[in-house]
Amino acid sequence: MRTPYQHVEMVPEASDFLELLRELGHLDDAAIDSLTAALMDAAKPGDAVAFADARRAAAGWLADNEARIRPENRELLQAEWARLFY
Repeated sequence: MRTPYQHVEMVPEASDFLELLRELGHLDDAAIDSLTAALMDAAKPGDAVAFADARRAAAGWLADNEARIRPENRELLQAEWARLFY
């Protein structure tokens, strides 16, 4: 269990990717917080979160929360999915 003062280290590509998803409107602040918490729980002590791990976590969150995504954002996400996640 994480303590309130823990934070998650990410390689720059991982944090940039999550920020890109926020800028594109695919993730909001609550989603970023949820992803960060999940990545923190899964992170190994002393290791930064890798880009592949952040991308996998984001894809999972988006798939699990598809119903919460506004229809216009869902359409955009479907169009961009292959470029973002493959």
